[in-house]
Amino acid sequence: MNQIQLYIYIILFIFSISIFYGKENDDIIHHKNKNDFFFLKDVLKYKSNIQEHDIKKGKSYLRGRATIEYDNSKIEADYIELDWKNGNLYANSKEKSVFLQNKNHQYFFSKIHFDLKNKIGEAKNFYTKEENHIVIADDIFQKKEDILMKKVTYISDPFFLKNKDNFPDFYLKTDYLKYSYSKKYILSGPIFFYWYRVPLPIFFPFLYMPIKFNKAYYSIIYPKFGIQKKRIYMEDLGLFFPISDLLNFRINTSIYNTEQWKIKTKIEYKLKADHYGFINFDYQNMSNQHKNYLFQWKHNSDLKSNPKINFNASINYDNIFLHNENFSYINIRKKLSNYLWFMDIYMIQNHEKKEIKFIIPELILHTKNILFHDKKNLFLNHINIENEFHFQNYIDYQKTKYFHAEFNHNMSMTAYFPFFYPYLRISSKILYKDFYAWDFPYFHISSLQEMDVSTNILSIPFYKIWKLKDTLLLKHEIKPILSFHMIYFSPVFYNAKNHLKKRINFILNDNWIIKNTRNCMGVCKQIEIFKEINSSFIVDHNFIKWENFHIMGNTGLTKNLEAKYKVGINFLEKKHKMIYFDFSFSSNYDITFFPIKNKFQKKGKNRYDYFFFDQKNYAKYPIPFNLKIDFHSNYENFLDKKKLFYTFLSFNGSVNITKYWKISFHTDYDLLKNKIILANIIFGRDLRSFEMSFNWNIVKNSSWYFFIGLKDPYLKNIIQYNEKN
Repeated sequence: MNQIQLYIYIILFIFSISIFYGKENDDIIHHKNKNDFFFLKDVLKYKSNIQEHDIKKGKSYLRGRATIEYDNSKIEADYIELDWKNGNLYANSKEKSVFLQNKNHQYFFSKIHFDLKNKIGEAKNFYTKEENHIVIADDIFQKKEDILMKKVTYISDPFFLKNKDNFPDFYLKTDYLKYSYSKKYILSGPIFFYWYRVPLPIFFPFLYMPIKFNKAYYSIIYPKFGIQKKRIYMEDLGLFFPISDLLNFRINTSIYNTEQWKIKTKIEYKLKADHYGFINFDYQNMSNQHKNYLFQWKHNSDLKSNPKINFNASINYDNIFLHNENFSYINIRKKLSNYLWFMDIYMIQNHEKKEIKFIIPELILHTKNILFHDKKNLFLNHINIENEFHFQNYIDYQKTKYFHAEFNHNMSMTAYFPFFYPYLRISSKILYKDFYAWDFPYFHISSLQEMDVSTNILSIPFYKIWKLKDTLLLKHEIKPILSFHMIYFSPVFYNAKNHLKKRINFILNDNWIIKNTRNCMGVCKQIEIFKEINSSFIVDHNFIKWENFHIMGNTGLTKNLEAKYKVGINFLEKKHKMIYFDFSFSSNYDITFFPIKNKFQKKGKNRYDYFFFDQKNYAKYPIPFNLKIDFHSNYENFLDKKKLFYTFLSFNGSVNITKYWKISFHTDYDLLKNKIILANIIFGRDLRSFEMSFNWNIVKNSSWYFFIGLKDPYLKNIIQYNEKN
């Protein structure tokens, strides 16, 4: 929905959802041909301090705190007059406004008049206040098919909303607004912008919007303006309209200069409740010599409505490779009782190699069978077998066409059963892999078979708790895992002596945790001194080898200080042995300078806000300051002389130097290279209805960005000014 439409809809629905003729009640339909409205006495509730009823005239007079309730609506006024014969309702108030509430919306008038029989009415001095804005209108007229509004004002000044000022600094006005109930359109006169009650040279000559409620709607997408390289540019001027109940169309254009512009089109569709998507076509003129177009099609189907089959697609193509790699696919998923069937088509555009690669087709068949699932049987507790057949055909379009086909077959059997229940649990798995490949035009055929047999023995955690003090507990937890692993490789690619590998792994998870039980309210704070001490050993060729060892921890040292660390050694192959550590700590501080103390007794008003003043009449107000310090150090030392080591110190924070000025900063400092990597300062200024910011990056290639725009979320993208170097 366009941003400016939102506030217009609020003032349009006042009468279309009003208390009596916003919808045709069944009682009203039943009595359409009668000349009286006495049937309302059964569905309408009313009360007041004084009540008078003229039976001959068929009128009721409610005086003093008069209230009428009907359906989800309510009217409160000093005086309400209701004619039961012709359906006229009149309400006014002398001291307070007439109050009308419909569901969660509240409206105020000086007086209102409804004609329920002819469905017409009028109201004077309309006013409504929402969370972020106020709407005011002098007159509202409801005719049979139209709603007319005169002298309409829209205000979003936060100071005015909080009653800090008697006049708003910024608002919008139009003299005329019409909503056609039958033809479904909005028409307004010129919309003017005011700054401190002075009209600005910014206006919309008129506003016309055909509308379909509860469906798609027509709207104008207002652009953004900015300045870059001393030139004004415009972004995202657009139009949105529905083609049918199933199709919507959107077009946007951006103009930067005579040589650089772009147009974006988008068609959205929804075939059924579970099939929807969009088609994009973007054309961009980069310069006189470079033109780019991008085509996108995305389709989704919801598995919730049809869990047995679904179709998804994502097609992306651009002619000059704006992205490093474009990935496109079409896939179909079909699910039957115990197997899944996949058919996929892929297209990959590679920017660096300037090539297009197709995978046509990819076929996957996955089956799963549970042989046993008997909780009473100790050794046949749970056994399942899975098979996956996978076929892929690659086509590379380069100078020479290249075809490559692969076929994979994976079969696994997994069994779970307890052993010395509940202390030990055994998990066994047999995995068989079969691989075949064909290459064209080289006519190369290859194959590989592999079998992987593994057994894991898992133990429940063993722990012990020591009570250090009345409020401190130390917990030590050990969880051992023993794993047997054997892999058989086909001797085609491997030496016959090495085609069988055997391993025995022993993993020991060792955790140390301190808990503070003081005032924990059911959730106690814990400090993980050693979150995990993990060590693994290998038994291979009758030798015991130490595979790896690492320690992890997350320690909250003080209230505002937290540290994380990870240290380890990997004993892998000779060329890849590695020693590493990763350490970081963060500290967060929230400080308030010059807090308000009782010694400042004098209170006064300055610039729409109240402050405390000292003896010299200087305003005293708190200055909040936030600072977060992050330290991160990482070291990796491969024994083949490859080392990686970096250490950074980061500062992030903000300070309100005055009530309306705020400075935020972010800095990254490399301690090893002794230089600043990143330094960014943001100056922010609160300008009541507007906000201003200046973002300055001061490292090497210095850059800056300036912005000033409305705070109003409905108008901030329409009325703004930004500039960058």
